[in-house]
Amino acid sequence: MTILQRAQRIAEKYGTTDPQKILTAMRIKIFEVPMHGVRGMYKQLKRNTFVFVDSGLNDHERRFVLGHELGHHLFHRGQNRVFMDRCTLQVTSRPEIEADTFSVCLMAPNPAEVLFDGETTDQLAARLGVSTRLAELYQSEIMRSKCIELKGDIYGMA
Repeated sequence: MTILQRAQRIAEKYGTTDPQKILTAMRIKIFEVPMHGVRGMYKQLKRNTFVFVDSGLNDHERRFVLGHELGHHLFHRGQNRVFMDRCTLQVTSRPEIEADTFSVCLMAPNPAEVLFDGETTDQLAARLGVSTRLAELYQSEIMRSKCIELKGDIYGMA
């Protein structure tokens, strides 16, 4: 299952793309606290799961960070993760890239509704309210999902 497909299933299961509502429905406790240089944190202690989010974020940033931490819960459960700001905004670890990709896919789980022919990555990024890097991750995930669908059709696995 691709990251996009996982975001689509989660949105369908919970009837929303709002990561706060999804986290709450999953009984994950969310705490807003002032954080410096850290936008969010995913933490599991025994059977309790917590997400901490910087109280200084605007609503759009907060939604992205909560989606990112939800991605860690779904893909990297048991690994306690911290989502840190970096001066270059270059996130290189696989778990961070997967969590970023999940968050942007959750923001726009139906590519046909947000992708337009001839549109640049910068235009997509502006419309989604994300960085160009995140829009590129989204576009790559859509292409990956399409390739897997085509492969399934070719081999009769769809």
